[in-house]
Amino acid sequence: MPAFDEIRTLVPHQPPMLLVDEILSADPADSRVKSVVGPEHLFLRQDGTLAPEAFCEIIAQSFAACEAQRRRLAGLSTEGGGYLANVREFEVFSYARANDELITHVVQKDDFMGTRIVSGEVRRGSETLAAGTVYIFMWEGNTPPEAK
Repeated sequence: MPAFDEIRTLVPHQPPMLLVDEILSADPADSRVKSVVGPEHLFLRQDGTLAPEAFCEIIAQSFAACEAQRRRLAGLSTEGGGYLANVREFEVFSYARANDELITHVVQKDDFMGTRIVSGEVRRGSETLAAGTVYIFMWEGNTPPEAK
């Protein structure tokens, strides 16, 4: 198993917005990322559960980190960026709680004009907590393309 780069070197997010911790697998067909819901997690609610919208961002950051890792391992530039543009067919089945270890599985399903269509699933052990499709607009270089 290859040694993966530290997540902070792969995505622009910094705490408290950095929601993913470690790449477990960066294979395009099987990318997995670990996240731990710490007691100071940005999306942790007063009742001790993770706000459901956090799952969408965890999936997006998981994909971004794995994509950057794949590019780096291939000797390609990792300059660029992206943002979560849309969420479709997303379901939350159960809540995560403080101290939970989550494993996110992401697979790119398509690329339409710079927008990556990514299927994602967040699990705690064998339990699926959330699953759906996110659309991530990505660009290469220092700045996003101008809107026309």
